[in-house]
Amino acid sequence: MPPPKIKVLLIEDDEVDREAVLRTLPAKYTLNMATTGYGGLKASQTLSPDVILLDYRLPDIDGINILSQLLDQGLPVILLTVEETPELIIKAMKLGAYDYMIKRHLSSTALDHSITNALEKCMLKKSVEEKQRTLIEQAAILEKRNQQIRDLASALTLTQQQERRQIAQTLHDNLQQILHGIHVRTLLLNSDLPSEHQTTIEPHIEEMENLIDQAIEVIRTLSVDLSPPLLKGEGLDVAFEWLASQMKRRHDLTVILEGEENCNVENDDLRVLIFQMVRELLFNVVKHAEIETAYLQYFTEGEFVKIKVIDNGSGFDPSILPHARNTDSFGLYSIQERLNLFGGNLEIVSHPGNGTTVTITIPQQTSQFRQLTV
Repeated sequence: MPPPKIKVLLIEDDEVDREAVLRTLPAKYTLNMATTGYGGLKASQTLSPDVILLDYRLPDIDGINILSQLLDQGLPVILLTVEETPELIIKAMKLGAYDYMIKRHLSSTALDHSITNALEKCMLKKSVEEKQRTLIEQAAILEKRNQQIRDLASALTLTQQQERRQIAQTLHDNLQQILHGIHVRTLLLNSDLPSEHQTTIEPHIEEMENLIDQAIEVIRTLSVDLSPPLLKGEGLDVAFEWLASQMKRRHDLTVILEGEENCNVENDDLRVLIFQMVRELLFNVVKHAEIETAYLQYFTEGEFVKIKVIDNGSGFDPSILPHARNTDSFGLYSIQERLNLFGGNLEIVSHPGNGTTVTITIPQQTSQFRQLTV
């Protein structure tokens, strides 16, 4: 069965030129003709041609003026002109014409070659456009899934913080109170012992008291680490003052605060997130900087809060972080990922022997926290 003929629509008002095209066109094409521009537009919509030969000069409208409308239908258009006018040809090609032909140079070979190339280019263009549409659709799907992952990660972060508070509350309200009760009972037991047994048993009672005191201190420390009480409803300055005192007491690190008044974030959970990240950065100073003093700066910049942890210690090469596999590099990576979830950023400036400056930038209000806490 022979292949179907390629349908050509010729929009040409000159009878002589129409006859020339009819004679020149190879047999594998079938030709339909229109003698006006608007007639050609109508025929392009009803006849479903594969390719259009468009005369530049038409009685009702210039071919250039309907070129775009024909191209919008996804049809390859070849412009026919009497003379080789560069300005006209450039304009037509910029508008999207697939080719142009000078009427007096028409030949069967040239016309066949031009139509074949136009059809191939049209098919290639449609293929590229289809792939682009597919890529755009896939990108939209991927972005939607990424947003879902970010939302889930945000929800997980919030849930973790809520669970930390619940655990801290349980330790304080239950386990710590139970230990206090045991401590009181131990004291009562010691006071109720007959005098002849006190000498033998009192050292054991004292040891029990010491162990209970140690357990209470461990629970108090763990409870505070999980959910520092000063963070609830307070500003960043209060939280950082408390953190500085803790770093000095527990790690002998002096933290010099340089803060802006009223520098704060409205959401308690976001404030806890910031506190935890700053604490992790100060722990890194304790472990690696080999110094006794660090600087903690905090201020607002537009709608963002910026927090800098600065030390003049040993420093390091930040370029090794993406390739490092130790827990410290993971900690910095974790901070960066958590900041990304809430529209923030982590910047590290460091050089071996020249100290380190880590800057946290995060919005004062984040839509993720608003959505998750509604």
